Amino acid sequence: MTDQQVDGLRRGIERLRAADQLRAARLGESAGPDTAATAELLSQRLDRGVDHTIVALSGGTGSGKSSLFNAVAEMAFAEVGLVRPTTRQATACVWGTGAEELLDWLGVERGSWIKRDSVLESHIGELRGMILLDLPDYDSGSQANRSIADRALPLADVVVWVTDPQKYADPALHERFVPAAKAHPGRSAIVVLNQIDTVAEADAEAIAQALTALVVEGGLTDPVVVLTSAKTGAGVDGLRAALMERTARRTMAMSRTAADLASAARQLAEASQLTGPDGRVAVGREAEPGWLGRATADLVQSLMGAAIGAQGVAPPKLPEVGQIRQAASAWAAAAAHALPDLWALAATYALASAQNIQARLGAVLGAVEVPPPGGFWARLFRGAQIERRRRADLEAQVRAAIASVVELTVARPTKLVLEDRDHLAEMILEVMALAELATATPPGLGQPPPNPR
Repeated sequence: MTDQQVDGLRRGIERLRAADQLRAARLGESAGPDTAATAELLSQRLDRGVDHTIVALSGGTGSGKSSLFNAVAEMAFAEVGLVRPTTRQATACVWGTGAEELLDWLGVERGSWIKRDSVLESHIGELRGMILLDLPDYDSGSQANRSIADRALPLADVVVWVTDPQKYADPALHERFVPAAKAHPGRSAIVVLNQIDTVAEADAEAIAQALTALVVEGGLTDPVVVLTSAKTGAGVDGLRAALMERTARRTMAMSRTAADLASAARQLAEASQLTGPDGRVAVGREAEPGWLGRATADLVQSLMGAAIGAQGVAPPKLPEVGQIRQAASAWAAAAAHALPDLWALAATYALASAQNIQARLGAVLGAVEVPPPGGFWARLFRGAQIERRRRADLEAQVRAAIASVVELTVARPTKLVLEDRDHLAEMILEVMALAELATATPPGLGQPPPNPR
């Protein structure tokens, strides 16, 4: 972990904010990811340092979450009782020092956390830097309790979902845990099957396999599933070892922030219709100039027909608003065929109004001088040739006048939309590159451990 990597993440967050603002300005506040909120959350996390790993225990009523918290912490601190739900507020155990500001940010009250920093205590060195949270039960009847869990859970670097042999197939596993894990690919996720002392060993293994299959079916790859009994202590060392490994990385918070940053950038790209069939951020620079040139030429030609007709040499007429609107609609149809929906709509909205185009056409067409007809003898002997030249001269003047208006009111605004599209794609790619740079593995960093059972 380096200061340069953290600074890179900060630059990435700022670029993400700028990209989100550009998208909102150009495409409007349509339904999509709340990128601004994500950027703010990531920024707040970096402001509080990345030297601590936040581990959140989450689960339903009666799963033994608080007992497991006490077993991992090796002390009876979290409240355990017969009244359900027992956990009414977030409780924390901190290994080491310097986590006060982070705990305040997590919403853990000062009287609800305990610090372990004595060199005489077991596992203090291995777990130094870990903040273990015992969150209120997700199925608590209290809205206040659920609000605490809903706020703290997305802030965790490691999420430990605690279930038991009776509730392992609870729909909440798919409704809360799996979607949250998928939404934050940088977050480490562990599933704990607790209370295995209540079933036979063979049944516990069978349930663990079924639990693993459910999680994989939900979309998680290679899930970590741990079997424990907070009552007997079985499997607690395996869970603690898994937490030790993640805490030992010392870059868990930064890696998670970087992954969330990259994920937010990808979601922004998808919501902005900037991804190709392969999912990569793409820009259509190759095809767009072709369609824009053709659509612009067609629009000029349509207005030409309305201004001077098919033949004859006479002062050009000002196209009616309806004619201009019809010609602009044809241009919009060409844009819709060439661009994704949101950008076609943005390009259409960028056009000047038909009334504005008509007013500008009135100014330039009024300045067009009709070519003189020529002398009597010239008309007598070369009448057809002179008329063709007059017509060609008139067409050239009118075309140049109309083209200047179309460039100002249609082509240039469209080019600005396309430039913003390119700029947005480039900013998103820059954010993803900065996120990738921040996840560069420092020398000596180990690989994740195998599934502890």
